[in-house]
Amino acid sequence: MRTINLGTANRNPLNIRYSAANRWLGLHPVTPNVKGFCKFIAPVYGYRAAVVLMKTYMRRYGLDTPAGIISRWAPPKENRTELYIACVCGRSRLGRDERITAEGPELARLIAAMARQETGARITPEGVDDIRRKFNV
Repeated sequence: MRTINLGTANRNPLNIRYSAANRWLGLHPVTPNVKGFCKFIAPVYGYRAAVVLMKTYMRRYGLDTPAGIISRWAPPKENRTELYIACVCGRSRLGRDERITAEGPELARLIAAMARQETGARITPEGVDDIRRKFNV
């Protein structure tokens, strides 16, 4: 029998940590928090939350490169951050210090590659852009 990872089970493809302060659209109404991570009613809401978080990183913290964003998302205290950056940059074909914008196509490439790194989820950058358009984020 094949085991499913927590992010996939939670429909949280980027393993977003739960915080009661974030009332994410699509959080599971009964069990929004499983082992410290958000649980969504569908993966589309996890992708939406990831877009919102990354845009916040850019606006609030001035993080506008894959290395900057990933270093905050997956800090060295808990992760092998440099390896994470290398894997995501390889998949997304973005340079680690390449500047990306909140509205540009690079953000969708970054999110798609990070989802693959976090949970093995396979979404295309076009799929991420579809979600951005659907939810106007």
